[in-house]
Amino acid sequence: MTTRRHFVRSVAAATALPAMLAPWAARAQNTTPPIKQLTLVVPFPAGGATDAVARLVAENGLRGRYAENVVVENRAGAGGRVGVEYVKNRPADGSTMLYTPTFPISIFPHIYKKLSYDAMADFTPVAPTSKGMLGLAIGPGVPASVTTLAEFVAWCKANPARSNFGTASGSSQHFAGVMFSRAAGIELRLVPYKGGAPAVVDLLGGHVSSTVSPLPEIIPHAADGKLRILAVTGSKRSRFLPNVPTMVESGYRDVVFQDWSGVLAPAKTAPELVARANAAISGYVRSDKGIEALAQLGTEADAQGVAEFGAAVKSSWERYRAIVQSTGFTAED
Repeated sequence: MTTRRHFVRSVAAATALPAMLAPWAARAQNTTPPIKQLTLVVPFPAGGATDAVARLVAENGLRGRYAENVVVENRAGAGGRVGVEYVKNRPADGSTMLYTPTFPISIFPHIYKKLSYDAMADFTPVAPTSKGMLGLAIGPGVPASVTTLAEFVAWCKANPARSNFGTASGSSQHFAGVMFSRAAGIELRLVPYKGGAPAVVDLLGGHVSSTVSPLPEIIPHAADGKLRILAVTGSKRSRFLPNVPTMVESGYRDVVFQDWSGVLAPAKTAPELVARANAAISGYVRSDKGIEALAQLGTEADAQGVAEFGAAVKSSWERYRAIVQSTGFTAED
């Protein structure tokens, strides 16, 4: 049976390269054949925030640096599980990789009794691209006089039948909402959705009172005055919303969620290819062009080495294990 130990070994192997490989173009191209085409699989439909970042990185980071051509392929289904399983079963030859947010890797193993992949053993972390905090937003289902988190908590206590939040079930947004609800002493009932976009649509229509969503999904509507973002879940305020306090500032010190999104490869992918892909992705993410492009999508650029990212993936897996166990939540297959 595969274990997290296998995962740790794969990360170590991916980083045990000669120092000369740091400038990968000078050396790695001589040790492994060039990749003709990379298929970057996004396990969600086209048009969402995850898909948008994947296409940025594919076109500006990986194309021409890691592979001659890069194709982004959307394989949606089962909340992301279909695409993740697909990449797991692809040859570990560097021609197929996964672009995903945290939750299919760090949360799903703890909420599904049966999962078709082992997140810690079936994949090798390659590189992060960005990290994004969440925002708690309210819409027309809550009186316009409610403009702060404290006022929203008071409104929820006075209106328990209308106190709810819509978001994707089993996601980091889901657990951020549960932790906030517990800390605030309110019954903020989850209204489950298959994705963030439909939840925001219903929030705009007044069908749910609030949502916990990635910032790119709610900032445009807040800018139009259609939603009110009351707090964010980062360790510090978002530079995109400098006037919105964090949950920590508002008195909820444990409601901190700022998760990675990034690229993983099938287990046993050659360390030289992992290093090459990491260098290509990190080069773009660190560049002024990359930072600005990601900012346009409302997310913060995040570049890390292979070992550092591997440690971050393992840490998020362990953190969410504790969070899920504390809630007792189990997803339905």
